[in-house]
Amino acid sequence: MNNSWKVYKFSDAPISIIDGDRGKNYPKRNEFSEEGYCLFLNANNVTKEGFSFNSKQFITKEKDELLRSGKLSRGDVVMTTRGTIGNVAYYGNRVPFEHVRINSGMVIFRCERNKILPLFLFQYLRSPIFQAQINAFRSGVAQPQLPICDIKRMSISIPSLPEQYVITSILSAYDDLIENNTRRIQILEEMAQRIYGSVPIYV
Repeated sequence: MNNSWKVYKFSDAPISIIDGDRGKNYPKRNEFSEEGYCLFLNANNVTKEGFSFNSKQFITKEKDELLRSGKLSRGDVVMTTRGTIGNVAYYGNRVPFEHVRINSGMVIFRCERNKILPLFLFQYLRSPIFQAQINAFRSGVAQPQLPICDIKRMSISIPSLPEQYVITSILSAYDDLIENNTRRIQILEEMAQRIYGSVPIYV
């Protein structure tokens, strides 16, 4: 690590950690639908590779307006904190939903952008350095969890903004390459299934 990088506890870093609404208005099972106004994230939506929307649940605009906290803004980073801990996703412009909320097993990281880039934070939270801190602070056996009070005790090293731009551009380019290759492999697998699935088998 370069000596110019500043080390912060998350409690002092230029980052807000935002919890979801866990009060009386938290959605009940029968209040979710397959389509609706606001996407309400579930545990399957935040994976080690980022967001996945194979399964979706929505709440109405009226229900969304009753909830006090936990709504995403573009540039926010989401992390799972209960059950499967430490999965991270970035709410950038590629996510096709304008209204998104976290559930009670997640937190939102929101950056002061004049000091830390959201994409840099996203990459840092995915790094082995931060994941090792998660393993050190996690609690619970049957249901692992990572409370905000423990996240605030963790540390983050932040370089200057120009260095952040360089780091994020390099890592984002690798992410795009991996995503494109994964998409190509998926297309080839689907083509193979269609081709070979239509070929009769003679015994």
